[in-house]
Amino acid sequence: MKKKYFLVIIGLIIIAILLKIKPKNEGPNLPKEDDVESISLINILDGRGIERWTISDKDDIEKFLQNLENSKKTKKESVSDFPDKDEFILVSFKMSDGGYIRSTIHEEYKKLYFEQAYVGIYELSYKDISSFLKSTAKEENKENISEDLEDILDDDF
Repeated sequence: MKKKYFLVIIGLIIIAILLKIKPKNEGPNLPKEDDVESISLINILDGRGIERWTISDKDDIEKFLQNLENSKKTKKESVSDFPDKDEFILVSFKMSDGGYIRSTIHEEYKKLYFEQAYVGIYELSYKDISSFLKSTAKEENKENISEDLEDILDDDF
């Protein structure tokens, strides 16, 4: 009888350990849709902003946030403000209360990643993001710009 209790306790301990070390697939920490006034997607090339699309429609904001929520956390770590890439997209959430939340999207080895500085890097569905951008970030909504990244961050660009 004691042997059965001992085996049950050992089994429960093993299950608890396995559950503890099981990787969690936590998504990114995103703002609530109602708190976002608009989203700017700024194409950064060699430290300069060259194009900007602004998403203001609430349905489009909801779809974009949903695409980000569906991302999968990677084992990669975010160790700087921006990815060490020549080209990436700066995602700037303009909040209803007047502040900004900034993150990035970049491509690496034909995969797309959403990076929250110092928090985490998440793999995006290339198909979903591409489809969203094709339907939302239309040519008529594109604004050609030529601004240094520092100026974009300093000014409420």
